[in-house]
Amino acid sequence: MAAHAGVSAQTVSRVLRGQGYVSEKTRAKVLAAVTAVGYRPNAVGRSLRATRTPMVGLLITDIANPFYAALHKSIEAVFRRRGLTLMLLNSDDDRETERQQLELLRSYRPSGLLVAPAVHSSLTTEDLAGFGAAVLVSRSLPDLAVPSVVTNEPEAMGEATRSLLDAGHRRIAAVLGPQGASTTSRREAGYREAVGAAGAEPLVFYTDQTGAGARAAIPHALRAHPDITAAIGFNAPVTEGILAGLRDVGLRCPQDVSLVGFTDAPWMAFYPPPITVVRQPVEAMGRLAAQLVLDLVDGTPVTAGLHVVPSTLLRRESVVAPAGPTRRGGE
Repeated sequence: MAAHAGVSAQTVSRVLRGQGYVSEKTRAKVLAAVTAVGYRPNAVGRSLRATRTPMVGLLITDIANPFYAALHKSIEAVFRRRGLTLMLLNSDDDRETERQQLELLRSYRPSGLLVAPAVHSSLTTEDLAGFGAAVLVSRSLPDLAVPSVVTNEPEAMGEATRSLLDAGHRRIAAVLGPQGASTTSRREAGYREAVGAAGAEPLVFYTDQTGAGARAAIPHALRAHPDITAAIGFNAPVTEGILAGLRDVGLRCPQDVSLVGFTDAPWMAFYPPPITVVRQPVEAMGRLAAQLVLDLVDGTPVTAGLHVVPSTLLRRESVVAPAGPTRRGGE
């Protein structure tokens, strides 16, 4: 096969193992030769001979969240081109389950790891060092000296909050995720800075970042603050839960309560009204996180700390001026 591709056997080996530098032109020639001769590598035998298997683990917190489905798809596409398999694991946002899943993954001797840490994760730099190439994605842990791929959450949440303030709202509920998650802390910081600069009172409500949790939080929020005229959702499931909770108490969006979501979902563009949302660059985050793992596998230096991919505010029809007191919940 090396002769068919016009390269050395070592080059063919680097391409098939997904290790070491090979130019894209040479890689394409080798892969074309693989197809032409019908070569099928013995993955089991190769794994037994190798220090690590051609696999990378992806440990996420909530397999039901559409964000992670999109993230998985974009990461897998990058690794597939390098002949690497992606193994998906779910922690259910529980740090003990997180450790159990990582122990399972370790037994496969993976070439790398991508992880969205669980709330109150106890992972250390030493824990992740055993996986060779480790990158955090979506969430970060302050004491870990590893690369973390995130979006610009404080700035994006601040812009979302200001879109409501600019429409005239001053009683804005932030329906957030779990306390202790870096995503919650960073989005809450952006929200608090924006409402504080406007002289408004922060109205923060924490949830388990599910639709059911957000739906249950809305009646509680409105009992505590009946004058709420706008809300911001932590993620797509929470935004959906806010809409369900408003409907449960007989309120409408945007006539009674304006709404901004965080993380776009296909239904948001078609919901009546279409939902204003912070679109996270999920695919770009996945591609960057995967590339950082490949760089680490190849021995390319990678900077520890945050690698930020900016989000975009999509202005739709779910934000209007606050309704007068006689209109709310009525005609």
